[in-house]
Amino acid sequence: MPLDPGTVHRFAMLERAVKSFARTGRFDESLKLVEEMLEIAPEDAGLSKLKARIAAELVHQAIQAQKIAAATQILGLVETKIPATHLGQTEKELLGKAKEHLYSM
Repeated sequence: MPLDPGTVHRFAMLERAVKSFARTGRFDESLKLVEEMLEIAPEDAGLSKLKARIAAELVHQAIQAQKIAAATQILGLVETKIPATHLGQTEKELLGKAKEHLYSM
């Protein structure tokens, strides 16, 4: 069953806000929004894959900005909010690389 337009719009708005915060290095402020974004439609496997890709990108940006605590929190949120069964091989690899990059710091 496709997501309703309101949910899609809300997700898109949160994604833009989170990416905007990330571009300006304000990862700590965006954590609440990341958590809210991860809670949207938890039963939708396709959306879970998108969430994982966005989170992996955010983790890499946070690491580059030396925001290690924020990167760690984002990974923790992903692990608790997104069922591993929803993720494909690509998403698992992206998150694995992000985690490896984080722990090599």
